[in-house]
Amino acid sequence: MKKIVEQHWDYTKHAKFYEFRPNYALESIDMLIYLVSRNGGGGEAN
Repeated sequence: MKKIVEQHWDYTKHAKFYEFRPNYALESIDMLIYLVSRNGGGGEAN
């Protein structure tokens, strides 16, 4: 059976554009930390 999803991810061709990615908003990082810590670090949120 032919696989539809590629198993090897190679982002080498895209690396030169990473420096143009904007920084994450501090509020987003704070929210992520809150959600992860609220859930004990893994699984689905309650």
